[in-house]
Amino acid sequence: MALPNLRNIFASFRSPLEEREYSRRAFYTFLEFIGVTCLMHYVAVKAWSTPARIGS
Repeated sequence: MALPNLRNIFASFRSPLEEREYSRRAFYTFLEFIGVTCLMHYVAVKAWSTPARIGS
């Protein structure tokens, strides 16, 4: 028994313009997530590579 494609079911209730807007919003949210993740990784690497100054 094949399951229905949920994306197509939900897309059928929206106009093509609304579907395009949802798709773009999801894409830009994904890009924002990737950017923030890369930024946090960069900051973590910098913090890890800097020697800790104890007693200064």
